[in-house]
Amino acid sequence: MCMMFVFTFLYMSLKNFNSVIFVVGILLMLCCNLLHMPGIKCKWQALAVLALLLALCLMPHLPWISLRDFTEVEKCPACYGVSLCPAMNGGEITLSSFDIVTAIMNIIGSKNVMFGTFHDRKIVLKKLGHTTELNDVDKMICALADLDYGCSVSEAILKQGDLLQSVKRHVSQSLESQYDTASLASGLRLCPSVISLEIMLRNVFSLNRDISINTLLANIWTTIMVNPEPLILQILPEEDGWPVPKYLGACGRLVAEEYAGEMLTYYHQAPWLQRVKLAYQLLVAALNFTDSHPQFSFYLTDISPDNIAVDAEGRLKFVDLENVIVVDRNTLDQDTLPSWNVPHESEIFDCDGCFIFSPDDICRHKKSDHNFFAVCQHLLHPLAASDIIPGGLLHDTPPSQTRVLELVEECSKPVKLANRFTAAQELISELEKVLHQQV
Repeated sequence: MCMMFVFTFLYMSLKNFNSVIFVVGILLMLCCNLLHMPGIKCKWQALAVLALLLALCLMPHLPWISLRDFTEVEKCPACYGVSLCPAMNGGEITLSSFDIVTAIMNIIGSKNVMFGTFHDRKIVLKKLGHTTELNDVDKMICALADLDYGCSVSEAILKQGDLLQSVKRHVSQSLESQYDTASLASGLRLCPSVISLEIMLRNVFSLNRDISINTLLANIWTTIMVNPEPLILQILPEEDGWPVPKYLGACGRLVAEEYAGEMLTYYHQAPWLQRVKLAYQLLVAALNFTDSHPQFSFYLTDISPDNIAVDAEGRLKFVDLENVIVVDRNTLDQDTLPSWNVPHESEIFDCDGCFIFSPDDICRHKKSDHNFFAVCQHLLHPLAASDIIPGGLLHDTPPSQTRVLELVEECSKPVKLANRFTAAQELISELEKVLHQQV
């Protein structure tokens, strides 16, 4: 409770550094007295917290703190790329403390996410993994080169042989066999075959055509092993209308993306019509990820209110794309899959709030209703994520709009309508009608 007060007053006082320190100091002393903590111990705790806050507030202004300290660029090409290094080294990108509460939580949780500014706009800087995860990748690089941990990964990664074949092996493996049930959907999977991997990565090769193919493959391999999000952001670029943040580039093991706005949870209590606009965008995004790419369908396996943001213009963006199943709809192996041309229908399990699915089942079909299932069952339905968005995104629907709730129920668990595709299309049309009535 004490720390909750501290963080609240800290956030409210961000623009005045002196008042932040003063208010936090007073609150800490009051909490200590209320909790009857020993005076000496309490004073040391107060000093420790104040020192942490002082360091966080001053970090962007200290001349010896540089973004280069976070990039690990010396490990390249066992990194994500170097396209953004000139901007970082030239001081065009700077760390920011505009969300110091998040910064504190990231330090505590080692999430390796920071915020900054680039040409006067807010950006997100990501290491893409926990420190332990990055260390594990380094161990893997050394081991695959028959070297001891602690080797020079910049040299070892180029001694692994055919990196493209290594990437193909990784993305073709069953997610269910790679990971335990606690992290069933983790990473990138391309199926039912990986013959079109280079086609899927066409944008990545095109955007990085000024670097050698060996260096680029090392960058791709490292990114795949840590977190494929930067690759997805290049395969489905924001500039082409995909509902994702704009990818700005990488420097070593640090990538930069546009700041996409507040999380969807922030809008849980927004006016109902505003939430209708967001629900409509969610369903259209689900449709587009499934059908709009000319060759591949993208099924998001970690759809959560915390992984979706809304920008200042009310545009919805999917901000965590680490977990994706990509189905090649033009696969040459379809004759070996009897179920290929039969649309896949996600199963409902008797487990409130559980997001359970089979990656292998999705991969056996040319088309799946998985994205609609994820949006309707886990974001819109009244029982969706009860601990995060109680009542679902469309809670407190007006009595005059009961048809909306009926279609949400059908989209979640089809009974009256033929399937989830039909229910989702009708729900999209119904939400369009509601929005047009209010114009």
